[in-house]
Amino acid sequence: MLTTQPRCLLIRCFPTTSSILLDFNGTWSHFSRRTYLTYSTYDFRFPSPNRLKYRSFFARDSFRRSYTPTRKFHAPSDRSLRAMSKPPSILVYTGGHDELYSRIRSLLSRLISADRYTVFHLSPEAMKKQPWIEPTTACLIVADTNEMDDHSWSNMQLYFNQSGKIIFVCQNRLLASLTTCESSKKQADMIRMAFGSRDSISMGKDFENFLKKSLKTLSKHGQVNNTFHSKDFAGGMSYSVVLTKVKDTPLYLYMENSAHQASAIFSDATSEQLLAPGSRILGDSLSRVGVNVTECTPPALTVGVMTAAEDSIIENMLGVRYGEEVGQMPKLFLRKSEKVAEQGLPDVTETLLPIEVTSRASIRPDIGFDFSLYFSRLRTRNLGRVIVYIPVATTTMDINASFCDAIPTCDGAVIVAGRQTKGRGRGGNEFVSPVGAAMFTVSAYIPQSSTLAKTPSFVQHIFAVALVDAVRRLSGLDDFPLRIKWPNDFYFNRSHKVGGLLATARFRDDGLSISIGVGINVANSQPTVCLNDMVPEGSSLRFAIEDVIAETLNRFEYWMNMHEIKGQNEVLKLYYEFWLHSREEVTIEHLSEKGIIRGLDKSGYLQVRSKSNPSQIFSVGDNGNTFDMMKGLIRHKIR
Repeated sequence: MLTTQPRCLLIRCFPTTSSILLDFNGTWSHFSRRTYLTYSTYDFRFPSPNRLKYRSFFARDSFRRSYTPTRKFHAPSDRSLRAMSKPPSILVYTGGHDELYSRIRSLLSRLISADRYTVFHLSPEAMKKQPWIEPTTACLIVADTNEMDDHSWSNMQLYFNQSGKIIFVCQNRLLASLTTCESSKKQADMIRMAFGSRDSISMGKDFENFLKKSLKTLSKHGQVNNTFHSKDFAGGMSYSVVLTKVKDTPLYLYMENSAHQASAIFSDATSEQLLAPGSRILGDSLSRVGVNVTECTPPALTVGVMTAAEDSIIENMLGVRYGEEVGQMPKLFLRKSEKVAEQGLPDVTETLLPIEVTSRASIRPDIGFDFSLYFSRLRTRNLGRVIVYIPVATTTMDINASFCDAIPTCDGAVIVAGRQTKGRGRGGNEFVSPVGAAMFTVSAYIPQSSTLAKTPSFVQHIFAVALVDAVRRLSGLDDFPLRIKWPNDFYFNRSHKVGGLLATARFRDDGLSISIGVGINVANSQPTVCLNDMVPEGSSLRFAIEDVIAETLNRFEYWMNMHEIKGQNEVLKLYYEFWLHSREEVTIEHLSEKGIIRGLDKSGYLQVRSKSNPSQIFSVGDNGNTFDMMKGLIRHKIR
C-alpha cells in the first residue's frame, strides 16, 4: 500500500515487463528471434522491447555482485563471512496448479532439509513480473510451461545468466523435437540456438555428429548416455551437453555453462512419473544442479503444554472450555494435567492441537524449553505470563489465532514452538524454522482510546525496537550488530538475515487485537548465521532462546507504554539508532524516481524525499512493498 503525506505525490508501483520469445512449448522459430538484455545487480529494470539486443540464452552478460565488508564474528573456523545472506530458496513454478505444487512440496519435504532451504510457490503473476532473481535462489523447478508467456521466459533467462539452476520436470517440446526431427543439422540448430551463435565453430559439425550418434543409439537401444564438450573461443566459454536415458525412464538433457556456473535440466517425465512412490527423478535432478539432497522424514507434530507465571492465573481464567475442540484452525483441545493422567489426549494432527494445561511444578523437564529460565527473566505485568509451548508445531501464528478465539479473556498469551513445519513469513512465504531459533507469537490488546489505535501499523516497529533492545541488553554490548531492515527483518549488520516478524490485526470489542509472530535465529548457524555467531571473539556470552523471548516481551511492554506516555518520537529515537537506512539513496522501482530516505511517518510508512524535486515526499507503505537493501530498490511485491 502506498499513501502520501499532505502535498505529497502518490506513488503507485506497477511492475514493468519486457517482450522476449523463448518457449519450449512453442515453435523452434522462436529461437531465431529471441531478445536478451544484461542484468545489473544495482538496477534490475528491463529496457523497452525495441532496445533489447539479440543475445544467446547462454550468452555471457557482464555483472557484478555487491560485496559488503563485515566485521569478524565468533563462529567455528569452517564458517566464514561467505555464509548466505538469506536462507537459500527453491522456487517451484506449477503454472498456478495448487494441487500439483502441494504434491511437489510434499516430495521436497522428504528430499531437502527444512532447516537449510526455503521453498516458495512461484505464481504465474510473480514469474512474469516479480524480480525474484536473487543470489540466494538455489534452484528453479518448472513443472508446467503451458501458460508461460514471453515475460516469464525473459525472467527465467535472466536468472540463468546469473548462475541460475533450472530443472524442467514436465513434458516439453525440446526433447520431443530432438527425437522426432528428421535432420541432425536441424537438431543441432535447436540446441545451438540455446548455446550461442549459429556461426560458432565449436558448436558446428562436431556437435551435429554428437547428436546424430546419440539419437541413433537411443532409437536402436532405447537408452543413451553421451556427453559433448565444446569451447567457444570467441567468448572464452565452455559448454557441455549430456543426453541420457536409461530403459523405462525419462529422457534427460543436461546443459551447462561452466563460465556462469549455470545449468539446466530438461526431462520428458510426466507428473505421475515425477511423483510416483520411489521415484528418484526430482532428487537426482536437484543433486545434479548442486542442491544438497538428504532423505529426511518431516518431524511429527507434538502436543502442547500450557502454564502460567502463577497457577492462579489459569485457575481464575474465564471462558476456558476443557475437554472439547475449540478455536479455528487448528482446533485446540485443552485438558488439565490430572485429567490427562486418567484419560490421555487425542492424537495431534494438522487440524487438531491437544494441549495439556499444567502447573509450573508439574512440567516435564525433558520437554525442550526451560520454563524456570523464562519466568525468571520475565518482568511484564501482562505479556507472556501465560505461555503455550509446542515442541513441533505447524505455525505459531495460526495457533495463536485459534487460541485468541478459544480464550478471548486470555490477553497477552505467548505461543512458542521448538520447531515449525509450516512457518509463515510476510506475503504468505514460507519461513525457515530451524531448531535453535526463537519462534513465537504474542497478542496485545489495544483499546480504541489509545494513541496506538489510530496508527496500529506502527506496532510492528515498536516490536522491532523491543527485540533489538532486548538482545543488546542481554549481550551487555551497546554496539551489538543486530539491525532492523525495513519493514520487518533483522540483520547482522548489513550482510546476513537473522530473523523477521509478521504482524496482523483484527477488531475485538472496542479495540484491536494485534498478533506479532517472530522468528529469530538464536543458536543455529544454519542456514545463515545466528545471534551466538555474532558474539565477539573471545567472549563467553551465549544467548538462550528463553532469555531472548522473555526479555523481548519485557521491552515490548515497556516501549508500548513509552509510546502511550511520551509519544511516537520516543520510540523513533531508538528505531533510527537500530535501523540500516538513515539517509540512504533509493530508487522506487518501475519509476524513474530516486530519493533519500528521511525516516518513518506517523503510520510507520517509509518516507522518501525526491532528489529531483525535494519538496515532494513519498510515503511507502509496507503492505506489499519490499526494500531490496542490496540494490537500493523499493519494489512492489507480487505473490
